[in-house]
Amino acid sequence: VRYEGTSPLDNETVKSVIADAEGELTGKGRLVIRASGTEPLIRVMAECEDEAVLNAVIDEVAGAVRNAG
Repeated sequence: VRYEGTSPLDNETVKSVIADAEGELTGKGRLVIRASGTEPLIRVMAECEDEAVLNAVIDEVAGAVRNAG
């Protein structure tokens, strides 16, 4: 997810959404969020046994990152 300005990972709402997503995936998958080292981009990567849960988690985290800017 591209962003402008400061890193959305410092935003309290984004942190909360990421924590909720990690809780949703506990025991079913994993979530990896990281900033690109070369461009204003947050990478949202997830694995989950349930594709519907996977898509919902990714959409929620990506939406929070987009809205933080």
